[in-house]
Amino acid sequence: MRRFFYRRTKMTPHLTSSDPELDRKIRATPAGMMYWAGTCSDPTATCSKCKHFGFSVVQRNDAGNTISVKEHANRCALVWKYTSKIGAVFPGSTPACKYHEARS
Repeated sequence: MRRFFYRRTKMTPHLTSSDPELDRKIRATPAGMMYWAGTCSDPTATCSKCKHFGFSVVQRNDAGNTISVKEHANRCALVWKYTSKIGAVFPGSTPACKYHEARS
């Protein structure tokens, strides 16, 4: 019985999808995005045109002086804002999510 749990095989290889649209969104969305790719009201919008795409984190000391600035290009600022984790790098050509806001 012990050897059964050490195998690295999938336990459910023959399950079918209950929602093909959700499967399509999962495949289209890279890691590090805030929401499903391609859910923006503008179908031509991409992440590179969003104001949340690419950000910098400023580290300050107790007096409020800047110690360092780290640039995070090709990452979503909303993931940082809501999870306090720096998301994975993904291409700017990815279709935009529902939180897309055009750069000014």
